Amino acid sequence: MYAIIKIGDDMSTIKNIPEFWWLKPYIIDKGWNVGHGLFGLGHILWIFIIFAITYFVSNYYKNANEKKRQSVRKICALLVFILEFTKISLVCLIYPAYADQYVPLHLCSIAGMCIMFDALWPNNRIVNHWWLYVFLPGGLLAILTPSSTYPWFNFFCMHEFIYHGLLVLYAVCKIAGGESNTTYKGLWYSFLLPFIMVFPIYFINTTFDKGYMLITKPSDFPLTNLIWNLTTPTFGIFGYIGALAIIM
Repeated sequence: MYAIIKIGDDMSTIKNIPEFWWLKPYIIDKGWNVGHGLFGLGHILWIFIIFAITYFVSNYYKNANEKKRQSVRKICALLVFILEFTKISLVCLIYPAYADQYVPLHLCSIAGMCIMFDALWPNNRIVNHWWLYVFLPGGLLAILTPSSTYPWFNFFCMHEFIYHGLLVLYAVCKIAGGESNTTYKGLWYSFLLPFIMVFPIYFINTTFDKGYMLITKPSDFPLTNLIWNLTTPTFGIFGYIGALAIIM
C-alpha cells in the first residue's frame, strides 16, 4: 500500500510513501484504520521475543565480569542512539510538518539519554533508582499497552517495540547485576530531577499545545487514555498528572 504525502512545511511537493514508513500523526490525521489490535498474535509475539531476550541477556550480564558488562551496556546505548537518530532523521526528512512532536522530551527519550549516560558513567548516583522505579515500569507499560495506530510491518511500530524493549533489558540487567539501588534509601535523590523537569515541560506543553512526557495529553496509548478519562472530568489536568506519576 502507498500513501500520498506532501513533503515540506508548505506541503507543496507530493511523493509516494510505502506503508512501512507511515507515521502515526499522519495516519491519525488521515483517519485511517490500519492499526494492530492489542494482545493479538503479533503483539504477543513481540512480548515473547522481548521477554526471552531480556531473560537470557540479563542472566549473562549477572554472571559476567565488568569488561563484559561494559560491552553489554555500550551495545544497548549504541542501539538506542541509532534507533532515535534514525527515527528523528526520518521524521525531519519525510514528515517535517510533524517534527515538533518528536522532540526528545518524552519520558522514553529521556530514558534513552540516561542509558547512554549510564553506559559511560555506570557508577553515577543520578539514575541509580530510576531503573527500577521509573524506566522498568514505564518500558513494560509501553510494551504491554503500545500505540495501536500503526500497521504491523512498519518502521515506527518496530522502533516502538525494540526501543522500549531495550529500556526494559537495560533496567533488568542493572537490577540483576546488583548495580541499581532497589531500596528506598536515597530515593528522593533520583526523583528530584524528574520532579524539576515536570514544570518547564508543563509550561512548554501548555504554551505550544504539545504533549511531551504525556503530562498534558494522553497520546493514543490505551493506558494513558484510560487514566485521562477517569481523572480529568473530576480532578482536572493535575489529577491526571498525579495518577500518571503514581502508576509510572
